[in-house]
Amino acid sequence: MRIAVASGKGGTGKTTIATSLALALDPNSTLLIDCDVEAPNSHLYLKPEFIDSTEVGVLVPVVDESQCTHCGRCMEVCEFHAITVIGQNTLVFPELCHGCGSCMLVCPENAISERLSVTGNLENGITATGMAFGRGVLDIGQPMAVPVIRQLKNEFIARTSLGDTVIVDVPPGASCPVVESLRGAD
Repeated sequence: MRIAVASGKGGTGKTTIATSLALALDPNSTLLIDCDVEAPNSHLYLKPEFIDSTEVGVLVPVVDESQCTHCGRCMEVCEFHAITVIGQNTLVFPELCHGCGSCMLVCPENAISERLSVTGNLENGITATGMAFGRGVLDIGQPMAVPVIRQLKNEFIARTSLGDTVIVDVPPGASCPVVESLRGAD
């Protein structure tokens, strides 16, 4: 079962409820994930020993100018204007890229590859009671929390067994990070 603790406003007790609920359940079949990647603080209550940290981010295009014919198909398909062609130059704006990969798929010359643009970290650990814990931490100044949240959920929920309980500490508000955190909750 996936239980998401959410509220449209910060400071309402989401983290207190999520961590208290997690502590009330069997630690051997409970996972708490802190999806408030801009200000994760569930660890302050649960004090996990962090075991592992993994860099995560968005795959952004890299253009091989020696193969590029500057046809503009990549620019036409990009909904976020993260790639543009000006004369004989193809420019990439990684901070606008959402990592969809469309530009790479439509390039007739296969001149576009992808590289990871790191936007944060996933950290996992075990609490003193033996409960599994995971959190995402968005790097300061990064504009997109959703890719970090999506990777956090994919990484940690995949580790659960049938019958396990997942408690999700959701960020405040009603925007895209909240929607992504709630996706798949019971």
